[in-house]
Amino acid sequence: MSGFSWKDDRFAEYRNTGAGAGTAGTDRPQLTDAQAARQEVADWLGDWTPTAS
Repeated sequence: MSGFSWKDDRFAEYRNTGAGAGTAGTDRPQLTDAQAARQEVADWLGDWTPTAS
C-alpha cells in the first residue's frame, strides 16, 4: 500500500442508496447532481485506454 490514509484521498459517492449505503457521516461526502454532471471519464483515466483480450 502507499502508506496514505484513505481519509487523505479525495472521493465522493453519488446516488448511493440501500441498506449499506450509510451516507450520514461526514467521511462519506456526496456529490450533487451538478457536481456529478461535471465529471468526465477522461478526468480520471486521461489517455489510458485498456485493451481487452
